[in-house]
Amino acid sequence: MSLLTAEDWPSKQLRRLRVTQVVTCGRLLHPPLYSHAVNFPRLELPLNGSYVNEIESGGKIVTASLRPGSALFAAPNCWNLPTWKPGLKLMSLLFGARQIGISIVSSPRQRGPQLAAKKFSIPTPRSGPMPPLLEAMTQAQATNSDPEVFPDLANALIRCVQQLLRQPAPPTPTGRAQRLLESICLFLQNHYQYEITRDSVAQQYGITPNHLSRLFQTHGNMTFNNFLRHVRIDRAKHMLCNYNLKLDEIAARCGYYDAPHFCHTFKRLTKTTPAEYREKVRQI
Repeated sequence: MSLLTAEDWPSKQLRRLRVTQVVTCGRLLHPPLYSHAVNFPRLELPLNGSYVNEIESGGKIVTASLRPGSALFAAPNCWNLPTWKPGLKLMSLLFGARQIGISIVSSPRQRGPQLAAKKFSIPTPRSGPMPPLLEAMTQAQATNSDPEVFPDLANALIRCVQQLLRQPAPPTPTGRAQRLLESICLFLQNHYQYEITRDSVAQQYGITPNHLSRLFQTHGNMTFNNFLRHVRIDRAKHMLCNYNLKLDEIAARCGYYDAPHFCHTFKRLTKTTPAEYREKVRQI
């Protein structure tokens, strides 16, 4: 993995592949193991190849095959389960509360590393056209609006991100370190369901494990493990509130492959067991 720069933004491809169709994800059915779900909106666009996903639509799990010129929109807490086909090149935009994560991921046609990725993050604007555009897409998805409203909104969002990416970045070392940390945090929020360690994430970003630890302690005010733990338990809370999955199934979907360890961690952070938390929330 390497850091994305403004020069990596696929301007020519995006002009040629203007979005004409948007597939939206739902959240009614149980998310499958290893599906992607976060508490902020996401927009994913294939630049080359075929992007195949299982999604929930109309109360059913369906397979959506996206080609260049189409996009996938996931409102907060909606899920998709991607299949990485050889030759796929995907641009993913993660609209977090503080940062927008931008990544371009490639799946090679021939034998080699499974995925290659370039990642970057920029501050999320609190004003301007982007917040209302995201709200419009989220509301349109929630109310099953006419599908024809989504492409124009998606294209406008993409243009907003491009303009933000081309603004000068702060030149200070602290600014660079903060952007790197935010990029890593977004990565963890989008990959919490997988087996993740400090060493594996450091390798992904081309830094040492000790450097990664210093980033979290200096700029994140908590350790790497504590941040990942809070992300996973936050997702577990959402699943306990919204799905009838068994505890071991929720544990596995949040990156815990030992249900007793999951229950112990959950109680340590929330002062209650997962079962007690579910019961309490459902009585409200």
